[in-house]
Amino acid sequence: MRANGIGMRAVLACAAACLLAATFVAPARAAAEKPVAGQQVRFPDGTWSALPQVGPDGKVRQCVLVAMRQRSGADGPIDTRFTFVISRGSGLAVIIADDGLPSEWVLDDRAQLIIDNQAFPSDAFTMGARVAFHPGDAAGALVALAKAKDMTLRSAGVGVDSGPIKLRLPGDALSWLKQCGQVFEIPIDHPTDPNAPPMPDPRPPVTKVLFPAPTPAGPPGIDDKQKIDGWDASELRDRDGHVAVCFIRRHYVTGSEPGSRQIATFLMVSRTKGLTMMLKDSTLNNPEGQPIEATFTIEGKPFTGFKAAVLGNDEIGVDPTHGKELAALFENGGRFAFKTKQVGLEFPVQTGVIGWLRACARRSDIAIEPQTGQ
Repeated sequence: MRANGIGMRAVLACAAACLLAATFVAPARAAAEKPVAGQQVRFPDGTWSALPQVGPDGKVRQCVLVAMRQRSGADGPIDTRFTFVISRGSGLAVIIADDGLPSEWVLDDRAQLIIDNQAFPSDAFTMGARVAFHPGDAAGALVALAKAKDMTLRSAGVGVDSGPIKLRLPGDALSWLKQCGQVFEIPIDHPTDPNAPPMPDPRPPVTKVLFPAPTPAGPPGIDDKQKIDGWDASELRDRDGHVAVCFIRRHYVTGSEPGSRQIATFLMVSRTKGLTMMLKDSTLNNPEGQPIEATFTIEGKPFTGFKAAVLGNDEIGVDPTHGKELAALFENGGRFAFKTKQVGLEFPVQTGVIGWLRACARRSDIAIEPQTGQ
């Protein structure tokens, strides 16, 4: 399971290498040529460069079309490497790369790719100083690009609003990109790399829900589940319709017969406590509020900065001293082991989990680690 998260990051690492290779090619080849593995092409109109990049297996892993452009920054325009990719790791993606982008791992399923005035809900994800946007409607985005003048990349979860980027994308360059994907049989709408996790379904940006409906299962929003690396993610809302808790969980059952042991892992970011964890085990029956002595390791490394206590008779709450520290330890995904005198639990946390929590918290203005006194 851990390889899935690394696979998504490899998509961007690979694209970054292509960016450099395609941008600084000296010889220009005829733009009308059929895409050839490893053969670079220049499109002088718009200063685009292109490359079908070959992976370690000898097959073309992705088709790359790149140019230098400017995006908006807090202190003025920022030069950024602007790339279109059709990749086995993500399908169609748009990537910006510069020093002004966040380096932490973020996965935002409520981003937008805006082509002229047409908005496409997208997944946005990071690696280093790079952000990739994968539109849910990849075919529609390619059609819109045919006559596009500007593109805006917007992700409140990542913290990016590029402003309108002048494309200057000639028809022969766009045709090359489409043809490259077809020649090397790389789908535009989903990953085909076995190490890449499936993309979550991108959703339109939402900041407030009018009249949030109560539910027997819990707070409003708990029944609206998004799949993130096999986990169920929900935005729990308060009475005013604002996101109050970013909530992601995974349930396990040890057998098929009635009464089988049920276990669950929950990670939450709330306005009052920041990032916390909860573990549930149907074999437990402890008095609520009781402190618990426990050991906690992540990838075999001890994590000591936490307190544990019984929340419900079969629930244990884990409160880290510093939520950012716990998030960083799960940055690349990994297995955790939680042990008390009564029980031992060991399960993986996939890398997309922390990425989604960071994005949900940022776009909802919730701190991973609340300041003292909040």
